[in-house]
Amino acid sequence: MIKKFRRSKLSSAVALSIATATFPVASVAQQSAEQASNGQELEEVVVKGIRRALKRGQDVKRSAGGVVDSISAEGIGKFPDNNLAESLQRISGVSIDRSGGEGQSITVRGFGPEFNTVLLNGRQLASESDTRGFGFDTIAAEMVAGIDVSKTASASTQSGGVGSTVNIRTLRPFDSSGLKIAGSVKAQHESLSGDSSPSVSGLYSNTFNDDRFGVLVAVSRQERDVQLNWAQTNGWLENVGVPQEQINGGAGFSGNTFTPRNFDLLQSQQERERTNANVVLQFRPNDATEVTLDYLYSDFDVNDNTSSYGHWFTGSNLTDVTLDQNGTATDLRQEVGLATDFHAKSFSRITETDALALNVKWDVNENLTLALDAHTSSANRFEGPSGTGDLLSLVGYANRVRFQSDGAVLPWTSEFQSPSTAVFSGQQELDGVAYQGGVTPAGVSDYLDPSNLRAHVMLRRGWAVEDDVDQLKLDGVWNNDTDQGLIKAKFGVMSSSETKSLTRWDNEGAGIHCTYCGYPDAPAVAGINVQRLDGGSDFLGSVSGSGRTPAVWLSHDGEAQFGAVSAASGLNFDAVIRDNSFTVEEDTTAFYTEFDFSGFVGEMPIFLTAGARYEDTDVTVVGTEASISGLRILDRTEMLAQFGVANPISAKSSYSKLLPSLSAKLEISEQLVARFAASQTLTRPTLRDMAPVTVIGTTRQGGNLTSSSGNPELLPFESDNLDLSFEYYYGDVSYASIGYFRKDVNNFIVSGTEDLTFTLPDGSQLRDPSTGTNPDAPDGADSVAVFTNTLPSNGQAATVDGIEVTLQHEFGDSGFGIIANATFVDTDRDFNPADISQKFAVTGLSDSLNLVGYFERGPFQGRLAYNQRDEFLQSLTQVNGDGVQFVDEYSQWDFSASYDVSDNLTVFLEGINLTEEVVTKRGRFSNHFLLAEDSGRRVSLGLRGSW
Repeated sequence: MIKKFRRSKLSSAVALSIATATFPVASVAQQSAEQASNGQELEEVVVKGIRRALKRGQDVKRSAGGVVDSISAEGIGKFPDNNLAESLQRISGVSIDRSGGEGQSITVRGFGPEFNTVLLNGRQLASESDTRGFGFDTIAAEMVAGIDVSKTASASTQSGGVGSTVNIRTLRPFDSSGLKIAGSVKAQHESLSGDSSPSVSGLYSNTFNDDRFGVLVAVSRQERDVQLNWAQTNGWLENVGVPQEQINGGAGFSGNTFTPRNFDLLQSQQERERTNANVVLQFRPNDATEVTLDYLYSDFDVNDNTSSYGHWFTGSNLTDVTLDQNGTATDLRQEVGLATDFHAKSFSRITETDALALNVKWDVNENLTLALDAHTSSANRFEGPSGTGDLLSLVGYANRVRFQSDGAVLPWTSEFQSPSTAVFSGQQELDGVAYQGGVTPAGVSDYLDPSNLRAHVMLRRGWAVEDDVDQLKLDGVWNNDTDQGLIKAKFGVMSSSETKSLTRWDNEGAGIHCTYCGYPDAPAVAGINVQRLDGGSDFLGSVSGSGRTPAVWLSHDGEAQFGAVSAASGLNFDAVIRDNSFTVEEDTTAFYTEFDFSGFVGEMPIFLTAGARYEDTDVTVVGTEASISGLRILDRTEMLAQFGVANPISAKSSYSKLLPSLSAKLEISEQLVARFAASQTLTRPTLRDMAPVTVIGTTRQGGNLTSSSGNPELLPFESDNLDLSFEYYYGDVSYASIGYFRKDVNNFIVSGTEDLTFTLPDGSQLRDPSTGTNPDAPDGADSVAVFTNTLPSNGQAATVDGIEVTLQHEFGDSGFGIIANATFVDTDRDFNPADISQKFAVTGLSDSLNLVGYFERGPFQGRLAYNQRDEFLQSLTQVNGDGVQFVDEYSQWDFSASYDVSDNLTVFLEGINLTEEVVTKRGRFSNHFLLAEDSGRRVSLGLRGSW
């Protein structure tokens, strides 16, 4: 006798609605499967809002063969959060990285953005990023019906996700019969800028001719005026030649020394604009055939204008240096070669993405279904004309500055008087220390006197990215009409080609960007619109140590300054395409088979899925590279890299891999489910990492020379995965689960550092002209120039394992409920801060916690969410330093509330980062300050309608 579990009427109705009509409408009335089969009178079951979305997510999780978590929209255009990434962070094991105060990319089980395959309706979407990571901020939440996060692998799913496979599902006209119209409008207020910006969306869907033809059109437009207040140190330098007689009162220091590269205060004004459109046509010429044509368009632009004030330090010029027991400078002074600069920066992330797909599904007979899917997608990140998309204009003066830090998060700088009488061109003479709020005491020189300013570094630079993806897939499903044994077989083939081009623009190669680096008397900044920028008395006020460095500085118009310097020098400062641009083409052919079985262990139903995916990949890299030929001193802080003749480069590589997978689901009882999964997965190298070019980064005096290289021989890193979980379903929207996962990763790809020297055509070694007896010119005592080169490589191995626990509970008929989950993750390859020779550690790992409380009763809905992520190692490299980057523990409160004015109209209120938390980062030790970024609070008020 075969034992079958009974479903509740509500469970059957919801399951049927998911299988037949997943279009999210304001309310649904479904016939239960049991009633329909028995010919009973139909019972209307209404499920809506938060509860419906939770039920859908719970049913997806329970019915899946592997470990899958799902988020569904609560209604048309009503995704749980403003941002897709911010919704995903509510899932156990998923954490996010933020940009401009909103979620941009995800980390799953400790594996960062490039290690998670992100699909749109099962297809790879081209990305404007120079990595494999996906920016979730490019797609409006209003366009999405749901997101499924598969944490275990399946042979039928495209490879690439050691962390997970994320599938974003957009709407289809055949998801629901008849006419559907929805729209929303809202205003979003930013607490720091004080501005409010609009957001609108609309959707039209209809089916015709007895549901044989369907049309869906969705559009969304969002604008944001964002202000960011932040402080930064670009990096900490290791052992860069601080004179021993200047350390700890002349006592010196025998260990490793760490000194800051710089310290800046910054304020950014961003204009963010996102336009999305989705058009879907569906056609059923007969009952056996369904044709779907869909097109997605995304235009996401960020225009950032930043004004900042800062100091740049050079190790060999430091005096009166105090080091702590770890060798970290907690107090230092510099009066020679010190640049106090006022920066005007403009940066543009101008992107455009589109995707066109045709899918033909054919039910050949009662058992066999075939689907042909053709897809093409392109993404571009545009560099502004002549390098205007990434501009840096510096004006400033030579100065004497003291840097100090204590137990607070923020260090501080102050000007000081020196007994030295040496004054050189452009020297700013000061009579005191830092002046709070920019108020200068009577009788003291004004440190913001614009007449002292001179031109300094003038940079135009950036990378343009073009990504093209073409895919063709044929999938088949054989359904075997049995209760036990083989119940389904899947098979398929895929051909995929991705071509990504990265084009570098800058004016550094022409050697003109530092025309006035030495602060000569001309050209002065007269005639440029120089103004005082007041960051406010509460600038970074919630960060410990704030208020000790003036939050008032001089700002100027960067483009106007470029015009003035160009006119004074007679030089053209436009950026040009550099010789280390490149294109990577990756062609992959894949075959897979997968089988679903069902049976019983005693009286307990068991479901098995076993399969294998074979993939063959060919990689071709082409481009040009000009080797470095010399270093020329520009001033006391900077040198110019000179280059020889450009030569073409070309490299090829290939690899093949068989990826088996197995998952099992045992229904121990009607409420208790156990899962087991084992698989092999891979993640391919970042395309940029495979380019065999060396890019020169920093060329500063005192031994701060950096570069980066790619490696065309990189292989994908491979992971053996194990999952075991138990799930207890004790209510319609209530369940608890606990799961263990383990990933044994081989061939791990990591960016480490190495010492790199360059051999010139005459056979001699490139030398650093700032290291000899004359720091202002080359001489015979100059040392060989040793660059710290960042290089990706294979060969490392690591184990990552962890536990995920989840509770979703509804408190009876009270309308209240909670969602709580936590992830605890560990690795055998932790970072050791005391070992500066360490080249590898697993990045992205952190414990995380999510708590969501909700209420839904009648026309009112409310949700309060708390998210916390522990400190984690983000990167093994710094922007302009020798160390690593840690992101400190971060937590955030968000809320949303809505009221249904009628069956068709809802008013809603949303709040993001209610307590205005600040993101902070550090380096190797806790006092290696790197970043404090305050994006403020966002509050939205709007109307949503659906018919």
